[in-house]
Amino acid sequence: MAERPNMGWNTMSTATKILLIGGLLFFIVLFLPWYSCSLAGIGCGTASGWHGALGVLVGIIVILILVMEVLVVLGVPVNMGTPAMRNQIEGVLAMVLLVLTFLHVLLKPSAPSIVHVGWEIWAWIGLILSAVIAYGGYMRWQEAKVTTPPPTTPGGGFAT
Repeated sequence: MAERPNMGWNTMSTATKILLIGGLLFFIVLFLPWYSCSLAGIGCGTASGWHGALGVLVGIIVILILVMEVLVVLGVPVNMGTPAMRNQIEGVLAMVLLVLTFLHVLLKPSAPSIVHVGWEIWAWIGLILSAVIAYGGYMRWQEAKVTTPPPTTPGGGFAT
């Protein structure tokens, strides 16, 4: 019987915890209303975080981040360059998620001039969560920079 990897909460890195929890919460928030519209003060509808091309792109990026983290937690070997490269890719994805989420919130859906489109609280929560994920990505990027120290010479002295 194959030995299962130790998947305890305490054995996970802080970056993994941030990316998993933040990514899962962000994914859930994408389904909630980010925008609302009103016509002469009467509500006419809402749009979720998945609205438009930017919304779909943001959703795909957060799914990629979650898949990469689940693979790390489960200990699945992935032949994708070196572990440092995988950490860098995930760090870049997290930063791209922050920028695209900012643009997604800033660029509200277009509507005729008589219809007012406004933000819902979930758009701001999504923006905050993307900043949290970006911080987790920054931590993951820093993990890529950590290298093992060079081996010491036998005897602890200088090599001749």
